[in-house]
Amino acid sequence: MFGVLFFSLLYYVVYADKYYTIKPYEDSSVFPHYGNFSVFDTKLKRLSFIGNFTFDVHDRSSVYYFIGGPTAVNRNLNYIYLPITSGNAFKRLLLVVYNYKTKTYHQSRWVHNDGNFGFLFYNPLRKRLFGLRTNTTFTYYIEEYDIETLDTVKLYTQQDVRKYAFINGRCTAFDYNQNWIIQVRVGFDNSSYNSYWIKMDLNLVGKKEDIVTDFHLMPHAYYFLTMTYDIQKTKLIFCTWQNGSSLLDIYMFHLDPKQNGKFPYRNQSLKLLLKTNGEQVETVRDVWNPVKREILYLIQTNTGATRKIIRYMLRVQFDTRLVLEKTILTDKQLPLLDSWEYFYLS
Repeated sequence: MFGVLFFSLLYYVVYADKYYTIKPYEDSSVFPHYGNFSVFDTKLKRLSFIGNFTFDVHDRSSVYYFIGGPTAVNRNLNYIYLPITSGNAFKRLLLVVYNYKTKTYHQSRWVHNDGNFGFLFYNPLRKRLFGLRTNTTFTYYIEEYDIETLDTVKLYTQQDVRKYAFINGRCTAFDYNQNWIIQVRVGFDNSSYNSYWIKMDLNLVGKKEDIVTDFHLMPHAYYFLTMTYDIQKTKLIFCTWQNGSSLLDIYMFHLDPKQNGKFPYRNQSLKLLLKTNGEQVETVRDVWNPVKREILYLIQTNTGATRKIIRYMLRVQFDTRLVLEKTILTDKQLPLLDSWEYFYLS
């Protein structure tokens, strides 16, 4: 399906911080199904509409609740890739791509009846798009997709989660120079929650069925939230973490991929990112800005019994872990914070 993205000139100017947002509209009773592309201005604290796109799940049912998945950006072709799945028991899964210069878009010819994406990356050196796709049989598929048609062109590997644990949100780092993936996954062993370090070498694709080169338990590393990788300079991973409960404070620290997840890095201590004051953490989104060398965090919490939603915006300097800004956003400034996928375009 091809179409033209309806484009608005509102606020489409040169932003100091180009944090873009994209999501499908969740209500499947609206036809055609559509999604929204916007830009969030971190200075004005304002979300500005740019345009819409449409998609089709090959089903006229209204039982789906559409949500987006991890995005990938192909700057060579000016493409943004977005997985769309359903957040309830009725599943569909597809990929959408649109060109943010020409404002055209299309979707994959395939639409799966289950699963979601654990990660999605574009390798600018090898010009490859690949991702980790889940299904209901506790099997993970790491696959490559054609960068234009989105057809599946190669199976890299498949993994049994009973052997290599479950993916943990967006806790993934990809180095396109060395061609490896590192994740912190989660396992439930004897009623306890444990984190596992897993490294996969993509140079082994086609040579070995199992591309995992390291998999081990991370002692006392209970609840990772995000992993932001600095491929440009330090080659370190900036992590956020809670000590075993979504009610506890959020801390930040670096990990060195060369040290296989060993903590602390250079005797570095945990540093507070957000004091939750007993609020339940619902969503944490991280966006890497390599130009300013800072991370934008968008965090949504609720107050428990009263269910009051609180939306935090924080800017953190990568190297020093200094919190540059902490702001509470209103629903008008950033509506539906937890439903957007965020990315940076320089």
